[in-house]
Amino acid sequence: MTTSTRFTDEKAPCGRTVGGDRVRDEDEDGFVVDDKRYDCGCLSTRRQYHDGSGHVRVVDHHGKVRSDQHSSMHEA
Repeated sequence: MTTSTRFTDEKAPCGRTVGGDRVRDEDEDGFVVDDKRYDCGCLSTRRQYHDGSGHVRVVDHHGKVRSDQHSSMHEA
């Protein structure tokens, strides 16, 4: 199921407080995509996969990757 919502006054990765749009998509098996697109141009994307692993990527409005993290249920 996909949901789309508008948010206001949230701190973007660049430090500005802005509004934006959030799109969340998930299936019955546990796959989740959560995208936040800030009005300043910053982007935050979170993916959670069926096996519990995940990926989070945060990019500011200049295109600089602020964070790019992978996780796995199988990591020690």
